Amino acid sequence: MKLDQMLKVVGSKCLLAMILLFGWQGLASADVVTTGELLAENRAAQQQAEVASFLSRDDVRQQLMTRGVDADRALERVNALSAEELSSLHAQIDQLPAGEGVLETVLFLLVIFMLLDIAGVTDIFPGL
Repeated sequence: MKLDQMLKVVGSKCLLAMILLFGWQGLASADVVTTGELLAENRAAQQQAEVASFLSRDDVRQQLMTRGVDADRALERVNALSAEELSSLHAQIDQLPAGEGVLETVLFLLVIFMLLDIAGVTDIFPGL
């Protein structure tokens, strides 16, 4: 009889421990997302896609390779930019389409390197 009672006690304690451990639900939290935040996130994703498609163009990749810049590495760096830096870069791309001239390409690369240096990704311009 003592063995039977001991098994019941041990079994009930194991069952209680399993219920507490495996039945515990994590707390879920949800914050209100404003329309402005959602639009900013969507705008940043759209700008990042446009810059990525720009960098994947053959003429741009050729210009980058001519200047010794790996296009895939440049794309990785663009993906690491913040929303503000990405917006600034996107505006520059719209104003100065690279691949159509040497001056525009040089300015485009200079803007990219300045943004990356400001973001702390590179240390090309130590004075900035």
